[in-house]
Amino acid sequence: MERIDNLDKKILQIIMKNARIPSKDVAQECGVSRAAVHQRIQRMIDMNVITGSGYHVDPKTMGYTT
Repeated sequence: MERIDNLDKKILQIIMKNARIPSKDVAQECGVSRAAVHQRIQRMIDMNVITGSGYHVDPKTMGYTT
C-alpha cells in the first residue's frame, strides 16, 4: 500500500475545508501543478483514503418527516 505524504495531507486538509475548491487553487496553495493535485486526489480515491464527495441534504428542510 502506498503511503500518504505531507503533500497528500496538505491537499486533504484543503479539500476537507472546501470540497468544491478548484484544483488550480489547491495547486497554487500547495505549490504544485493542477495535474499533480488531480493525480494525487485520484490516487487517494483509488486507495480509499477519499471515499466520496457530494451533497448532504437535510430531509427536514425539504418538509420530510419520519
